Amino acid sequence: MINKSKIIENFLKVKQLGFVKSTRSNNTGIGKTFEDYIGVVENNICEPDLFGFEIKSQRELSSSYVTLFTKSPTYPPKANTLLRDNYGVPYEENKDIKHLHTSMFASRPNTYFNKYSFQLLNNEEEERIYINISDLHTGKIIDNSTYYSYQVLKSTLERKLNKLFFVTAQQETMDNDEYFHFTKAEIYTEPTFENFIDLLNRGIIMYDIRIGSYKSGKKYGKPHDHGSGFRIKETDICRLYNSREVVE
Repeated sequence: MINKSKIIENFLKVKQLGFVKSTRSNNTGIGKTFEDYIGVVENNICEPDLFGFEIKSQRELSSSYVTLFTKSPTYPPKANTLLRDNYGVPYEENKDIKHLHTSMFASRPNTYFNKYSFQLLNNEEEERIYINISDLHTGKIIDNSTYYSYQVLKSTLERKLNKLFFVTAQQETMDNDEYFHFTKAEIYTEPTFENFIDLLNRGIIMYDIRIGSYKSGKKYGKPHDHGSGFRIKETDICRLYNSREVVE
């Protein structure tokens, strides 16, 4: 159930705590810390996090990308695994298994291990976003069978990001521990798929493939998807929405 006043109330309580110790190291620390203090159980489900809002967070003044949503391609089945097997590279320490980590845009091709070029291709007539893979040296298309349907992307956008609560924090390091002071929040509503497609076409929305392999245990060699999905810079996230409200 959507409860804007309640999520604002909870945010302001966390803000009043001042600097709080990070509950997790590395890049995911800021989001996990905020969710721990506001009382969100960590999850990877495709539904909003708290009081009907999806929660995302970012360090103050950061220009890095944030994930809009993760989603496997519409076609073919197990597309990420097939892409890893066909175009991935071996781990340095485990030569018999592969990983595929690359970022791509619709506005320009990328370069992957001096061998392949990945680029998104928006086919408006078919209403599909294709992953186009070419030979880097000849420019010849090798594979363009993997795609996302408009229907799946639109449904995911509307379900997952219909109402976004975006939190910004100051960061300090004390005694080798990271601390955050959550100072500002922005409430975004009314996203449109038209905005999403426009930002994707202009290279503002990026697509990441991040699929590897388990390196040990019973799952050794099996696919390990680290969250392939669509990402955007924090400063550009407002372009996805028609409504914005600042909470300080």
